[in-house]
Amino acid sequence: MARRIFLLSGEAIQLIEKKLGELVKQTRAQFSQVIDRSGYLVATCGKPPHIHPEELGTISAGVLSAIQVVVNLAESAGVTMRFHSRSMPDFHFRWVNPRVFVLVAFGSATSDQVVCDAARCFADEVSAHLAEDQSDVGGVSTAQFIEGKIEELFRDL
Repeated sequence: MARRIFLLSGEAIQLIEKKLGELVKQTRAQFSQVIDRSGYLVATCGKPPHIHPEELGTISAGVLSAIQVVVNLAESAGVTMRFHSRSMPDFHFRWVNPRVFVLVAFGSATSDQVVCDAARCFADEVSAHLAEDQSDVGGVSTAQFIEGKIEELFRDL
C-alpha cells in the first residue's frame, strides 16, 4: 500500500508560517504548530518549553486521534484542553482539513473563545493553500515508485 507523500511549496510554507505568527500574536499564545495527522510538523511559531517541537507534533497527533475515539469531533472541528495549573498552558486543537490540524498553547490571560475564533480564522485562511499543495505533482509518482521497489527488494529478506 503506497503512502501519500505530503508536499508543500516554499510559498505555501512561508504563508503558513506568517499566518501562524499572526495567530500567536493575536492569541498571546506561548507557541503554535501546524501538524499533519501522522505527527509530521509542518510549521511552528514559538518553542514549547518542555519538549522538542517535533516530539510534541507526534504526541499531539496521537492525543488528537485518541480524543476522536472518545469524543465525536465530527460535530466540531476544534477541541480545547484546559489544565488547572499556572505553569502549564492550555491547548486548543483545530482541524484545518482532514489531514492537518493546528495546535495553540495559550495561557489563562487569553479566553478560550478568542483562541477558538482565531484558530478557526487561521484554518479558513490556510486551508485552500494546503489543499492545492497536497495534490500529487511531478516527481511524487517517481518517489512512490522507488518506495514500492525498495519494499519489493526487502520483502524477501
